Amino acid sequence: MAASMDDDDGFQADDLYVLLNVDKKATNQEISKAYRRMSKIFHPDRHHDPVKKKQADVFFNKIKNAYEILSDPNKREIYNRYGMEGLNVQGLEIITRTKSPAEIIAELDRLKYEEEQRRLQRTSPAGEIEVRINATNVFGGYADYEEYDSEYQDDLNYVEITEIRFSQSVEYPLTAKDTTIIGGTVSSKNGIGSGNFLVGYRRQTSDKGWLQGNMGFGSGMTFALQGYRQLTKRCYGKCSTFFGTDETMRRQTMGLSFLISNQFDSHFRGEMALIVAAKPSLRTTIHYDNGKNRAIFTVQVGKSNYAKAVYSRSFETHISNMDFEVIGGSIGWFFAYGVRMKISEFSTIHAKLKITNNGGVSLDIGARRGRQSYFFPILLSEQVLPSSIFYGTFLPTVAYLAVKKLIVDPYVKRKESEDLKKKQERDSDELQQKKKDAEAAVELMQRTVEKSLEQETNRNGLIILKALYGRLVTQDGELVESECIDVKVPLQAQVTDSQLIILESNTKSDLPGFYDPCPGQEKSLYIRYNFRNRPHQVTYEDKDPIRLPLQRHVMQDEKDESFAHQ
Repeated sequence: MAASMDDDDGFQADDLYVLLNVDKKATNQEISKAYRRMSKIFHPDRHHDPVKKKQADVFFNKIKNAYEILSDPNKREIYNRYGMEGLNVQGLEIITRTKSPAEIIAELDRLKYEEEQRRLQRTSPAGEIEVRINATNVFGGYADYEEYDSEYQDDLNYVEITEIRFSQSVEYPLTAKDTTIIGGTVSSKNGIGSGNFLVGYRRQTSDKGWLQGNMGFGSGMTFALQGYRQLTKRCYGKCSTFFGTDETMRRQTMGLSFLISNQFDSHFRGEMALIVAAKPSLRTTIHYDNGKNRAIFTVQVGKSNYAKAVYSRSFETHISNMDFEVIGGSIGWFFAYGVRMKISEFSTIHAKLKITNNGGVSLDIGARRGRQSYFFPILLSEQVLPSSIFYGTFLPTVAYLAVKKLIVDPYVKRKESEDLKKKQERDSDELQQKKKDAEAAVELMQRTVEKSLEQETNRNGLIILKALYGRLVTQDGELVESECIDVKVPLQAQVTDSQLIILESNTKSDLPGFYDPCPGQEKSLYIRYNFRNRPHQVTYEDKDPIRLPLQRHVMQDEKDESFAHQ
């Protein structure tokens, strides 16, 4: 459906495709047919009671409005991209409605917040904190040395922080094409402190390239120049050069690197990098990404020769990604595995266990919030010990599950409950209005439903016996009547030639005669019906398409009422 239908601050706007029960790719002929079908129910001339005639006029205008938008190619394109908001711009006004004071205040607060976020994003603040920890004395450093007396052994069982590093950078846009970068790093390693200050300037040379120069001061001086250029639609190149000196200005280092990258198709991308420096190398990398599976294969030749393979699998559960990494070559061998978990929209945590032949076993724990990163590399042992591998895998898993179960899950559940309660209180007036509209629509459908029941009864066709929409059951399987609504009449009104077909949608609450009885909750639709004098039942999720009748819906026992999804 229209992408921009969702409104995080309130209810969804009426989905025009759902209102007419047509597919997003429906032709004008199909839209016209749906419009004529709905007009038979809601046209004011079909109702003689003054109250019903007035109600029908409201619904008919909604249907007519939906038909006019979807049958106009230009308006339909705008609606598909931007929803009703896109059509409400000057010159394309479709619906004019005076906002309430509460809506105006909420809109102003939203605009103010978005402006603050844009202002913050323009500076692109990025920070990183790294704390390196040596825990070899705990996980195997002196485990085999029984000759140490107990007093000395106690002194060895401690965790040492070997290095702390802080870095921060911000970008200050001067013009649309010019940006100044300021950053710095301070660190302390084994009791010795150091730091540097960096200033840079980036110029957008065109819509396809930029140049950037950096200068650093601290333990010596560094100078760097970088360039980027989009070569073709799928290919780009980078070039950078580096020059640095130590504090005495006697020792200099310099280097030059070239990189070219090409997107072969939607899944494969290749890179080739040439580094000309004290340790020259040529590196080739192939990336594969299909959304759920990601793989990287790298081969480097030079002073250090190696091959590297990385595989990552994405999941829809609380574990966002599971990663595996293998390296082998003249530098030795390296194996790592870990997980990354998404805590919120902008926050992730990760843990990775690294095993190397010349570096022992280490555990990397980290967190990321927006552009702020926190890393805690922990050295467990200087040799590859089974005990270090076990503890490095087992302890983080237990700690994560305990924190998630005891702290994170209760907090998230409580926060969601509070947000839902506030949302329901804020939108209570709109919910009541939608409820009144749905009840009025049901009243207007009565004549159509009576005619449909008469026709379907004569042909032993499709008769809706029971239909409930909302949060049907609790986790214990108990029916929640207070959060369900009866939608038998709206569904029977949609029956044509002993068939009920409702297309896939974001929510069924936009169907005529429906409304959302439990905003923010997962909803289902239970239908019990007769076809050929045989009882059937089925339960659909909110977004599922509906097609009745089907053989698999037949009930073996009329008393066996089940709300489970089929």
